[in-house]
Amino acid sequence: MTVSVESEQQWPIPADLSPRGQTAAEIIRDFLEEKHASDHGDGGRFYSPDEWVKRGEQYGTRSLLVITHDGGDHAPAFNIDYGAYAFHEELVERLRAGGMYLEQCTRWYSAVYAS
Repeated sequence: MTVSVESEQQWPIPADLSPRGQTAAEIIRDFLEEKHASDHGDGGRFYSPDEWVKRGEQYGTRSLLVITHDGGDHAPAFNIDYGAYAFHEELVERLRAGGMYLEQCTRWYSAVYAS
């Protein structure tokens, strides 16, 4: 899938990710672009585990990738409280096909881990 310049700007991929973290970010970004859910408002961003540690966060620090998702079109893909179960499950399945799984850490961020 070709990712639009707008999506690349809205969802920049951290340079210090592992190769699998990079793959996870690309899967998610492509999924959000395909579903027209790449608008993140002020609440969505990718973080590397190192960036997450530097923020002083406790959970998700041993993941491949951390995703914030506080509001925006993308939030239902990560936060099951929105009730968009099929939307969420489709993203979960795409990550699973890549040997990864998504864990919702809180209502506002999730992390991707190797299976």
